[in-house]
Amino acid sequence: MDVKEGAGRLQGKVAIVTGAGQGIGEAIALAYAREGAKVVITGRTQTKLDAVAERIREASKEVIALAAMSGDAQASKATVEQALAEWGRIDVLVNNAHTFTDYLPLADPRMEEHCRIDFQSAFFGSLQLMQLCHPHMAARQSGSIINMGSSYGIRCEPGFLAYAASKEAIRALTRTAAREWGKDGIRVNTILPSALSPKALWYLEESGTYDQELARVAMGKFGSPEDIAPTAIFLASEDSAYVTGQTIGAEGGATML
Repeated sequence: MDVKEGAGRLQGKVAIVTGAGQGIGEAIALAYAREGAKVVITGRTQTKLDAVAERIREASKEVIALAAMSGDAQASKATVEQALAEWGRIDVLVNNAHTFTDYLPLADPRMEEHCRIDFQSAFFGSLQLMQLCHPHMAARQSGSIINMGSSYGIRCEPGFLAYAASKEAIRALTRTAAREWGKDGIRVNTILPSALSPKALWYLEESGTYDQELARVAMGKFGSPEDIAPTAIFLASEDSAYVTGQTIGAEGGATML
């Protein structure tokens, strides 16, 4: 997806997007830049982030690319400090990064360690950045936080306790923050995304579940990362000024709440 001029729905806003080196995070970062936002992108691999940043800069948009492991408290602090040092504000936070642990039966003694990995990356990584962004958003009485859940958290597929539990914990985090921070002008919502990102495609092929998962999708086709970005734009923009504490699916009707 090229970074072309959009409708300017995020003009002047500063957004942090984690896990933006590929897949859904990349698509959201590019879409935000297209809508006029200045973007801080983070991820594990600097070379991937640099490639995304180059596409944004080629369109004369502003971007900072930082290698940062989700769930690392110092990396989270540095990300927020960099955004504030460069642009003096944070309007949007997208917690997309999540270290994905592979299939593991519930009785496996390694399950506790898998849960630690998933929760540190997804839940604590999201919590850290939310806490760090909160005072700056509250001072402006404005902000949008977008967390990423998963239909697996609702469906609880066998073998994916760590992933499902961490994603449902994120939904609880979203609703709690929406309750506590509404008075501060901060909106907090969860997207349930489903798209053929590199990791998702690898899993479907590796597990042999491509046809099975496709059969769940009411629209009869898998989405792309670019199919998730419009929902993220909506939640970041003033179009959703009265929307908070919600879980919004962008996955073709695979999960209907």
